[in-house]
Amino acid sequence: MKDEDQRISRGELIGKAVIAPIAIGALAALTARADADPAMTPQAAAYVTHPVGGKKCSGCALYVPAKANPMTAVGTCKLVKGPIAPNGYCKFYQPKAK
Repeated sequence: MKDEDQRISRGELIGKAVIAPIAIGALAALTARADADPAMTPQAAAYVTHPVGGKKCSGCALYVPAKANPMTAVGTCKLVKGPIAPNGYCKFYQPKAK
């Protein structure tokens, strides 16, 4: 390729500069919605209200504990819909980072 073939016109550069922030904003909005709106049913996640193999929701990176009494009160999950017991478990368990 020659250098002339690799040049970008001023119009192309401006077009890319305008589209980039729009695309980034759309991606951020989709990510925020995904974080705020769990989509999986407890049945699809094989959720149970008891620990399995010593693994429980309160030790999972996806678990969002209740603000009051976080170790005993029902919380939520970033992935599974509905109330989630701290002692529950599902197949998407991910240990919290230490």
